[in-house]
Amino acid sequence: MPHFKSQKDDRPYSPPKPLYEQVKSYVLKNMESGEWPAYFQLPSEHTLVREMGISRMTIHRALRELTQAGYLERIQGVGTFVAAPKKQPKTLELREIEDVISGHGGRHQCDVHFLQEEPIEKDAAALMAMTPGKGVYRSYFVHRDNGLPVMLEDRYVSPQFMPEYLEMEFTHMTADTHLSRKFALLSHSHVIQAAVSNAEINHFLELEATTACIVINRKSWLGEDVVSAARLVFPGNRIQLT
Repeated sequence: MPHFKSQKDDRPYSPPKPLYEQVKSYVLKNMESGEWPAYFQLPSEHTLVREMGISRMTIHRALRELTQAGYLERIQGVGTFVAAPKKQPKTLELREIEDVISGHGGRHQCDVHFLQEEPIEKDAAALMAMTPGKGVYRSYFVHRDNGLPVMLEDRYVSPQFMPEYLEMEFTHMTADTHLSRKFALLSHSHVIQAAVSNAEINHFLELEATTACIVINRKSWLGEDVVSAARLVFPGNRIQLT
């Protein structure tokens, strides 16, 4: 009997992708190659079922998630199309806090003070375009630069768009990074204010006295839907935003 010498494969093991992720990869590959350009009408779900040998339920899930992420546009009774690129003027490019910190050689750390579902109050409901009392996800983080608190983040997130939000890990990746990785066509609006710290800010940012702060109110949109609304507070004597 012939003897075959086995060769060690040092590559890390990668488990096979779920079928719906394989469908998403197939669609995205066709878009990236230019085979399916903007406004291109995708084959019907029945056609994809026949060509890929995958159930219609799986195909439907993949197309639905790509639509939610902004890659596709589905028109009832007509079909599914590659979404057109949205060109929007950039009035402000806000760097992620970990990029600001690492940019000057610092070490970013995030303290999670709470991460929970709660009934949304009236003022926050207006920001999120939700009904007061409806369940919303809320997170309250303090970001540190080499141990020094430099940003307070109070954020609301829509459970409809981010049902996995409460299970995410935030010590090494910010909420905005999670959002941008999930939604390719996410857009933002900002309102920037000058303010002085109050007792809440002094406590969480460990300020010894009233301090001038920069407050950025950031809303993240997917189409016409609000995905997230956050209040970001920076003590002016501890960090410089460029």
